[in-house]
Amino acid sequence: MATVLVGMALGLQFMNSRLLRCFLKLIRDGILLVCIPIFIPMIFIAARRKGEGKLVWGHTPIINNKYWSLAMRQAGYQSLTLMETCYNRINEREDFDLYFEDVYSQLPCFFHKALEPWLILLYLARHAAILHMPFYGGAFRNTRLWRIEAFLYRISSVKTIVIPYGGDMYMYSRIFDPGIRHALLLSYPMAAKNEKAVSLRVDYWTKHADVILMGYTLEGIARWDVPCGNMLAIDVDSWEPKRTYSNADGVNGVVRILHNPNHTGVKGSEFIQNAVKTLQERGLKIELAILQGVKNKEVRDFMRDVDIHADQLILPGYGMAAVEAMATGLPVIANLSDKRYTQIFRRYSFLDECPIFSSTPETIIDDLELLVCSPELRTNLGKASRLYVEKYHSLETSQYLFGSIYKKILHHHDVDLMNLFHPLKSEFSSHKPRVEHPLVDNKLPSDATLR
Repeated sequence: MATVLVGMALGLQFMNSRLLRCFLKLIRDGILLVCIPIFIPMIFIAARRKGEGKLVWGHTPIINNKYWSLAMRQAGYQSLTLMETCYNRINEREDFDLYFEDVYSQLPCFFHKALEPWLILLYLARHAAILHMPFYGGAFRNTRLWRIEAFLYRISSVKTIVIPYGGDMYMYSRIFDPGIRHALLLSYPMAAKNEKAVSLRVDYWTKHADVILMGYTLEGIARWDVPCGNMLAIDVDSWEPKRTYSNADGVNGVVRILHNPNHTGVKGSEFIQNAVKTLQERGLKIELAILQGVKNKEVRDFMRDVDIHADQLILPGYGMAAVEAMATGLPVIANLSDKRYTQIFRRYSFLDECPIFSSTPETIIDDLELLVCSPELRTNLGKASRLYVEKYHSLETSQYLFGSIYKKILHHHDVDLMNLFHPLKSEFSSHKPRVEHPLVDNKLPSDATLR
């Protein structure tokens, strides 16, 4: 009986906390609604005093924003990152320029959360020419006023560029591969319950955004303006490439593998661990290091001392960890096997030059054994990886990508965004030599010879 009463008490406490949060949110949304007549004129005035305007990257603290902003500053633009918060587990607070609290820190505390969206929008109207954001939207994304946000940006003279990162656009029921859906449920189960909200925002910004960039996750997206495949960038100069490569083949010496997942389900971490264990049982000398929740600079130091980077086996494409590993000169394993996700980027972007070794949970044992036992292949892929990052994931590439977009939407130049990286049409893709490697469709041909 006591257990039942305790359970009921906890349940009531939970319900009360949920009801309280909902009630407070309704109050805040009501305040935001009442403030429309006050802030609309202020936005008009702020926008007219803007001048040239800055590039603003926000508001989800993804490290990619730091590098994109850095690239455009180096190209002569005024550019800054404006984030809602910081993921302290993996990033440093100094990675980003401003946070919401910095914008309104001089105001009384009462205004901070109650009026935060209006205050951020007023800042953008006064300072921003372009806002780069995910499909979630900007300052009003967590309020009931999100449906008028595009209108508010238009009257603020702020252009919008949508750059999805995953959680902002995944609609689980529309994903081609049930295996990917399952992996996402393992790592992000709550997102399935938010599918309707995600779908509404994707449809909204598909209609209203000035430009949409798109990577490998295309399901449920009706429109894109630049088919990149992967638009990630890093400061290549800050990543020192390997000078020497190990001749270890698992017999004459140990081959070291790094895997640094943010969430193990979507990365297929258990399949990588099982492959290493299986090969160890076969007598090969292999070591696997798994780094999770480790600061970025620590990962960078660790990469210099390993021989292979295993990125992801479930989600299609490759992430920032793979780009950083390639910049270090490491051969990388990731899943590029499903043509429904990759073929468009072979035809219209630069994926065919990518030296990543494609693998899946079903092939990882054989693929990993091949790389472990072939130091020459590892060296070839590692050197090609560095060249590939220098060509397609450098700050220079971001300057070309976003500079081309700005020419079109700010200065109304006739720029063919859909073919920016077309292998046959793009001047940029031919401005450096093609990245050569022994892979075809990111696999080693059956007639290839290895020493």
